[in-house]
Amino acid sequence: MSKEETAAASSTATAENPFKPDIVIPTTIFCDRSLSFLEALVEYLKRQLNLSYHEIAMLTNRDERNIWTLYHRAEKKRTEHEPDTKKAPVMNIPLAVVTDRSVSILEVVVEHLRDNTKLANHQIATLLNRSDKTISTVYIRTKKKRTQNAA
Repeated sequence: MSKEETAAASSTATAENPFKPDIVIPTTIFCDRSLSFLEALVEYLKRQLNLSYHEIAMLTNRDERNIWTLYHRAEKKRTEHEPDTKKAPVMNIPLAVVTDRSVSILEVVVEHLRDNTKLANHQIATLLNRSDKTISTVYIRTKKKRTQNAA
């Protein structure tokens, strides 16, 4: 196979499957309460992983213009408020988890941590810098949405 054929094959494989299964999201990015979960996610993907707006949009199943807006809103908030550097335990969440648009990013993260890693509400609350009651409410709301969507 020539170099051109190899390059074409690899670009075709990338175009067919935009998901990079090896990308994981550390839970520490969600500890700063000045940013929304989606703003924190977009900021992490843009700054730390150097992904383009288009790549972030494809990976998160969102519109590219929305990604641009979220990143610039997060950037503006960063200039107004320095991030809280709180020491929290780190868990990694696969990026593929956040592509589900039927629930919010917070809901899908809590659901993943609760169902797949079998963490208790208090442990999840510590990871995400939220209260135990918030985590409980979010999890119950997510389960309610899932049953409504299934019916």
